[in-house]
Amino acid sequence: MKSIKEKIEDKEDEVFRKVSLLILNDLEKYGPEKVANEINEASQGNYYVVPTEEGVQEYVSNLINKKFK
Repeated sequence: MKSIKEKIEDKEDEVFRKVSLLILNDLEKYGPEKVANEINEASQGNYYVVPTEEGVQEYVSNLINKKFK
């Protein structure tokens, strides 16, 4: 049986994956510049996403790996 901490970590992982998928879907719909600009505005200067497809994909990869935690 999983501990409460493990259950929370599982839910957190699920949230990061879902957010990442949403970002990738938006990347397809709206392009990298719009997605990166939205992320950068929302971050309030805490981090910068390069407005290219590679930049957005790197951000998503980091998000999945919880580097922005």
